Order: sequence, then C-alpha cells, then structure tokens
Amino acid sequence: MQKKALAVGALAMILAFSPVASAVNNDAELNFNKTYEQLDKLAYSGDDLGAVYTKESTSFKVWAPTAERVKLKLYSTGSDKEDGAKLVAESDMDYDAASGVWSSTAKGNLAGTYYTYEVTADGKTRETNDVYAKAAGVNGERSMVCDLSLSNPDGWEKDSFKRVNKQTEAIVWEVHVKDFSASESSGVSEKNRGKYLAFTETGTTLNGEGKIKTCVDYLKDMGINYVQINPFYDYGSVDESGDDSQFNWGYDPINYNVPEGSYSSDPYDGNVRIKEAKEMIAALHRAGIGVIMDVVYNHVFDAEKSCFDKTVPGYYFRHDDSGNLSNGSGCGNDTASERAMYRKYMVDSVKYWAQEYHIDGFRFDLMGLHDTKTMNDIRSALDSLEDGKKIIMYGEAWNMSTSTDSELANQGNMYSLNTRIGAFNDGIRDAVKGSNFNATEGGFVQGVGSRVAVKNGTAAATMDWSPQPSQTVSYSSCHDNMTLYDKLVASVLGEDADYRARDEKLVDMNKMAAVSVLTAQGISFMLAGEEMARSKDGDHNSYKSSVEENQIDWNNLVKYSDLVKYYKGLIDIRKSYSPFMCDDMAAIDNMTFYKETGKLVYGFMYENPNNDKQWDKLVCIMNSDKESAEVKLEGENLPDDWVVILNRDSAGVDKISEFSGDVISVQPGESLIMVDKQSFEKSGIKAKETSIDSLDDAAGAENGKADEAPDDGDEQSSSGVLPYIMGGLGIAVVGAGIFYLVRRWLKNRD
Repeated sequence: MQKKALAVGALAMILAFSPVASAVNNDAELNFNKTYEQLDKLAYSGDDLGAVYTKESTSFKVWAPTAERVKLKLYSTGSDKEDGAKLVAESDMDYDAASGVWSSTAKGNLAGTYYTYEVTADGKTRETNDVYAKAAGVNGERSMVCDLSLSNPDGWEKDSFKRVNKQTEAIVWEVHVKDFSASESSGVSEKNRGKYLAFTETGTTLNGEGKIKTCVDYLKDMGINYVQINPFYDYGSVDESGDDSQFNWGYDPINYNVPEGSYSSDPYDGNVRIKEAKEMIAALHRAGIGVIMDVVYNHVFDAEKSCFDKTVPGYYFRHDDSGNLSNGSGCGNDTASERAMYRKYMVDSVKYWAQEYHIDGFRFDLMGLHDTKTMNDIRSALDSLEDGKKIIMYGEAWNMSTSTDSELANQGNMYSLNTRIGAFNDGIRDAVKGSNFNATEGGFVQGVGSRVAVKNGTAAATMDWSPQPSQTVSYSSCHDNMTLYDKLVASVLGEDADYRARDEKLVDMNKMAAVSVLTAQGISFMLAGEEMARSKDGDHNSYKSSVEENQIDWNNLVKYSDLVKYYKGLIDIRKSYSPFMCDDMAAIDNMTFYKETGKLVYGFMYENPNNDKQWDKLVCIMNSDKESAEVKLEGENLPDDWVVILNRDSAGVDKISEFSGDVISVQPGESLIMVDKQSFEKSGIKAKETSIDSLDDAAGAENGKADEAPDDGDEQSSSGVLPYIMGGLGIAVVGAGIFYLVRRWLKNRD
C-alpha cells in the first residue's frame, strides 16, 4: 500500500484543519471556503468512483484526499444481524496524490458482496458506506457490489415513454409510494400495498369490488401524463427492518443512488429494491405516464454520520464563520453544491438515475440552496443524453439563507438559469386559496382575495420573477402544508370542523381552484387526491404522521365523483388547446385580461387564430362573489355566438350550452369557460369516453351531503317504509310553503 504523505504542499494545510477543533477555536478565524478551494484543486474528473463491477473483478475507488489511510472491508451480508454475517476480507487501499483517489481491486465475481470503507482522517477512524454506492443492504449501512444487468425487469431494454416536447405540456400528479396504495380501498393486493409493486398491478378497483378503477388504471383514464414521486432513494427516517406501520415522506437522504428498501418486498437483498423500483417505472411507462423523481441534494439525514463527512470531513457541507454547519434547509445541514466534487456528485447522480432508471424528470427540493451553475450543469448533462432535452427539471426556488457567496437558484435569479429549469409559483398558490402558512386565511376562491394576484398566476409569474412559462410550476397544493380541501375547510368552516365531511360550497371552491391552475400558463401540478377532496384531517405537516392519516382514501372517488369528473374535464380542455401549454411568451402576449369586472370576478381570453384543428377564442370567467355578476365580454373582434364547455357543474370538451351576445351572467361561486362557436364546430374536438365518465354523478348519493347527513347513521333511514314517509312529509311541507307564498303575493298585490 502507498501511504499518503503529508509533504504534499496543498494538503499539509488541509490536514491541519479539523471541523471539530475549529468549531471551538474562536481565535483562529479560519476561512473555511479557502480551505475547501484547495481541495477543489484535487477534484477528480473520472466516472469510475465507487464499485465498478465485472464478472472477473471489481475495482473500488473513493475520493478522500484528506484521509491518512483507507481500508476496504468486504462482508457477506448487509448487516451483522443477518444469518451468515461475517467479514469476508479487508485490505488497505492505494492512494494517488495527483487525484486524491484511493483505490483497490478485488478479483473474482463479487456481485452480491457487501462492502464499506474504513477511513482515517483528522485522527479519527470511521467505517462508512460508499458515497457513490449504487446498491446497499438493509438501512443502507453497507454498500453492495451489484451486477446491474441482473436487476433489470423483463423487457427493460425496450422500456420507453413518449416524453412531452415542452415541459409545459406536463400535467403532474404528486404522490408518495406508500400513500398511493396503503389503503385497502386501493384494491391493491395486500402484499403489495405501500410498495413499488403496487404500481405494477393492473385491473385494480375500489375495495376490490371490480367496478371503479383505481391506481394506475385510474390515472391513465384521468389523463395524467406524469407522476412526481416523493423521495424513493434510500433515506434514513424509516427502519427498513421494521414493520410497515412506519411512515415518513423521505426527505432524509442516506444513499442518493440507491432506491429505498422499505418500499421493496425484501430490504435485505440489495438487488430486490433496484429491480422493483424499475418495475414500478416500467409499469407507469406502459400506462403512458412519465416519472418525475423528487430529489433532495440540499441536505442529508445526519451530516456527522453521513458517508460524505466520514469520507472527507467538512468538505461536502457549508459552515458559518464559527465552523458550525449552515442550516438554511432547516434540517440541520446544507450541502455545498458550489464545491467541485459535490457539484460533480449532483450532476453524476441525476444523470445516473436518468440513464439507469429511465427517469423522465427531476424535482429539486429546496433548489434555492443550490447554486445556479450546478443547476445549469445538470441541465446540460441531461441534454447530452438521448431524448434528454425532454427530461423535465424544476424545483423549490425559495430565497433561503445559507453560508455561501455563490449565486443561488432562487426566484430572484431565474434569469440566470436555463429556460427549461422551472420553479414552483407560490404566488398563484396563495392567491387562489390564501396564505399557505395561515390556515384560516382565505384567497380568491373563498371570496376574499384579489383577482390581480390570480392574474399574475395565470401569466406564470412573468409579471414578477419568471422569464417565461417553462420556468413556472402552477399549483394550489402539494405534500407540504394542508391539502387543498383541508385548507378550504379551515378557512371557511374553521379549524375545528370535520375535514372529511362533504360541503357543497367547498366543492365549488375546489373546482374554481382547479380552473385557476389548469387554465394558467406553466407546468400544471396537483397533489395526488386533490381531485377527490383528499384530506389529512387538517394535518399541515404530516411528514411522520401515521400511514392512515397520509394514505389516499380511494372511497372519495364515489363521495366526490363530480369533482373527479370536473378535473378530468379540465385536463381534457387543457390538452385540447395549445395556448395553455405555450412555453414562451407567445400566448401571454396575445391574452386579454378583463379590466371592467368587480374585485371578485376574474376573466381573460386566449386566442389561437391559426390552428384549424383547435378552438380560436377561449374565454374563462370566475366569480367568487356571493352575488351573481353580469360580465361584459372584453376584447377585439368578438364573435356573436359562443359554446359553453365548463360551468359550475360540468367540465370537458363537449358542448354544455350555447350563448349569444356580449354580456353573460355568472352565478355566485361559478366558473365558465366558453369558446367561439365557429371554431368549436370546425375543430370537431370530442371527448374520449373513459371509466371516469361512469362514476356516479350523484356525488352525495352514497354518503349524503354534509349538511343533510343523519347524525346517528340509523340504517332504517335507507331502507323499509321510512323513506316514503319522509318523502311524503317533504312534499307536504313544500306544498304548504308554496301555498303560503302565493297567498302572501296575492295579498300584497291587492
């Protein structure tokens, strides 16, 4: 073994640095950034870090320029608690001073062998998993040598998905692997509930009754073309050896390039999680649905215990001037994307998921903590792949405080980012339903907000921070904070109300929120189940709440069937009209925003004059007032005749009614979309019938409306002679009321 010498000039200073010592040395005033700049000069450009497997041998390489010694340890199992656990071999690794890389080669077929590195640095010796691991054992504590070709499901080499040409054509449904199918109502087999393989099951129906489609079959009929899946890399907040009652969103990275084991059928065998994650992706692709991966490179589960800090202490994380970990993430640490080797790591990792797992898009958690160069480098790396320019990229571009002078990828710096890197538009989110951080505050749909803020949302924040619609994600709810329906309950009925009860006025508000988002410019995004009034009982931060609280209740397909069909109709409308999905400023430049309406009436008109296969003029009006509104249509060269395709009750590409003139009445809480009659008839656009159309129109038929439901649930209220008695009494009461009103009218007339 070649021992690392302290005589290397640049490294002599580095080895004198100890994160622990400097944190308490207030007199030193060390410049940590300059220290790490010296390490950046040793950045390794090769693509062979980690375990590179062949049947004849496996090479191991780890970048650790501050280490004094590194040993490779091989194990028979991923943990000491498994049968047959033993240390198979250990050996010192060789060091290359020019690259900062330690390496070793083990002969023979090592597929399925687990390994760690024992790194001595700063006078400490710590055993660690591999930063570049592609497979791991239970809880990710040991990395695993993997023959990735054996992890491919049948037909993987032919797996394909037709990605959208413009990312503004994406309609994204955000879901958690466990939420998707944990409930028995999902119709998924018991063994696969809450697992990757739930996505592979076809023919699933509500409660397994064979009537109403659920899961992937349902998404296909809804017209959803992308799912964003909450983190499914290996994370630390769930014990993979424990039972399935555990729950966490998964924003706690351990191994970035390894799938999470708790979603697999066997977390102990490192091959299983890889194959089953691929099977999930392949199944979604077969259904015509792309996969966007939620990635969290901005922090790790535990910095001190992470493979990054054990391998190169301090380097991968930002520190303040006192040596303390920067915590802009609110999770205890901020990674340093501006450092050469972490930037390389992020680029390599995203590219790996795109190539090995056929991922179609990436959502970056707290993207505002990453520097703009790294984000642009990732975009360039994806663009270099086959069909890579169609891989979607967006993230949370919040303006956050962190210890770096680098230009960060927040909303204020969107002009420095590639136009195919988008950001969540919190402006439309809060304008539509009220502040995300004040449960009782309402927005436009509750009748207390301003149409001006909604207008900026419709225009994809291009009047504010976004250069063009391709850089905006339009949404009203996501996994963070309250679900949309819970927010409506808290802001209208109060925080102590029944969040699971159906309320008609709230359903109308939910519909208007959907209209606001799905007619806006930008990428359309919704929380899974938003379209069926999903509730978490007001839990605004359910990241570690129970499975029961977080899981989707598929019974809502019946309880809110009208809302589900409304979303389906809106998706059809959006897909049928290209101006909604324009990725540049062309559609916005040709829009007419209404100016002559009241504060709580919002209207606009799109134009699409040179497309014979689509509609020309499309008008959208939303009235969130408690009074009806007479709205005069605005714009030039307006036709006399219109076709209504969306109102309070229905939505879709088929005609609901016709209207002639330039003034239309919009009822309280109602949205209207209408297109000019001439282009409507010429285009010939028709709805394709799906299972969604067969959902029960009487949304309250099974469960009863919230205001009318009996308190005691007496079974006699739905059987026997009682309904006839009650019906007769109802007719009598109505008749008496009419008689009284007629008499009163005649008396007043006299």
